[in-house]
Formats: sequence, C-alpha cells, structure tokens
Amino acid sequence: MNPNKIIISCDTTIALSKEQILEKGYNVIPLNAIVDGVEYHDTVDIDANKLSDLMRKGAKVSTSTPTIIEIEEYFDKLFKETNANFIIHFTISSKLSSMFSLFTKVCEEKYGNKVIVVDSYSICNYIDQEVALAVKLANEGHDVDYIVNQIKETLIGTGEIVFIPDSLTYLKRGGRISPAVATIANLIGVIPILNFKDGEVGKKGVTRTAKKAFLNALREWESSIDNFKENYSLVIMSSDDAVEEKVSKVIDILKEYAPGMAYCTSRISLNVTAHTGPGTIGLGYMKKI
Repeated sequence: MNPNKIIISCDTTIALSKEQILEKGYNVIPLNAIVDGVEYHDTVDIDANKLSDLMRKGAKVSTSTPTIIEIEEYFDKLFKETNANFIIHFTISSKLSSMFSLFTKVCEEKYGNKVIVVDSYSICNYIDQEVALAVKLANEGHDVDYIVNQIKETLIGTGEIVFIPDSLTYLKRGGRISPAVATIANLIGVIPILNFKDGEVGKKGVTRTAKKAFLNALREWESSIDNFKENYSLVIMSSDDAVEEKVSKVIDILKEYAPGMAYCTSRISLNVTAHTGPGTIGLGYMKKI
C-alpha cells in the first residue's frame, strides 16, 4: 500500500450533476436544502432544476450544513473505501458559510492531521478547478503540504464572477437587499449586479440589461488585468435549464467582444441559487492552469 495515499474531496458547492461527479471520479459530500420544511440532499434527491422549479412555485427555501454525524460517516466511509492515508477536503468559501469552520473542528477532533480542510474561497466551477489540480498533483505523488500550498499560491483568489438575478424576491428574503431598495428597483426597472470576489459576495451596481452589465465587466477585466485574454478563461453560469436562452445570448456577447477566448458553461450551485433565486445567470473569469 502507498504509505502516502492522498484522496481529494469536496462538497456539492462544486455544482456538478451526479453523472458529472461519477464521470470525474470525485469524492463529494452532499449539502442540504430545506424546502417548505422538508430536508433534501443535493445530487441525491434534489438538483438545480428541481430546486428552481419549487422556488418559482413559491416554496420557502433555506440551506444548512451537514450534521456532525453525516460528516463523520462520510469520512469514515471514504477512508475505508479508498485506503487513504490522508484526505484533502475543499469547502465553500468561509466568507459565505460556516462549512469551513465546522469541518475543521470535526475533522481535527476525530482525524487529527489525516483530514486537511482547505477553505477554497470559491464557489461552483472555481472549486472544480481547485479539486482538479489537487487530484492531478496527488496522482503525481506530491505530498499534502505541497498540494495545499500549490492550490493557495496559484488559484485561490484569482477569479471573479458577476451575477445578474432574475428577481429581487430571493435577495430580499435573504437580507441581501432591503424591502425598500427592492421596491424602488422594481419601480424604476433596474436590477442589482452582484459580484463574487475574494471569497465573498458584494453589490457591484445596478443595470437595466444583463448584456450591458456583462460587457462592462469584460471591459473592466481586460483593462485592469495584464494579458487578460491570454491568461484567463471565462465561465458562463446559470441556475437551471430554464435560462438556456440567456446562456446563448451571453455566448453571443463573448463571440463578438472576445472572439477566440476560451470559455465554458457551468451550473450555479444549489446553495447559491437558494439565495440568488432561479433564473440567475453569471459571467466570470478564471486563471488558466
């Protein structure tokens, strides 16, 4: 047996379907969503499309962390099935959730240094990028410290996402904007622009159209980041299949403004959609590795 076998793990903030997780061979712990008082597990008995459909029908949605029992059962099973000596586990950004502190406490108490919990400072496809690099480095035989340091030095904090929600309803419910601001915004026909950067969500401004917001973001990124088109790729994110037409329009923007620049599409994770609402679309950049 390899005395230094390292397994990489993460949670469903990675925003992959059950089929994609199996295809990539990732080890992923499901996060929880509570819909009208009923608890669901992401990729097990609910997905982005089902959640978005329920939210559009008026369901009340919240998210919660896995229980201590669920966390311990997950890692116990992972150690047993893989014969791992160490597990590196990536969590959603600590600025958005208590997941990092919870997992760190549970794992330190039960597993000591056998489980290393890493704050990704990321969400969605950005965690996928970190996990993919960690898997590559582990397969090459690097040790835990080297892998964690490489992720922190090369990827963490290197991207940004601009989000355009379809409705202010869910931002108001979650306290992201006040009822008064939501009312005024609806009256004058503007929507807030949210951005995810340095591990947290902030308000970037307002817009009347998503196209204008995304074009402004692209121009800002290109003017402020050296060799932007050469060193970065773009990610188009959407909450569910119902917004595929919006995705197509963003692709048209990229073909016109940034021809030849690499891009991919990704789902917005369920625990993010629960706060931004169905119909949300985003555009981000990430560093090429």
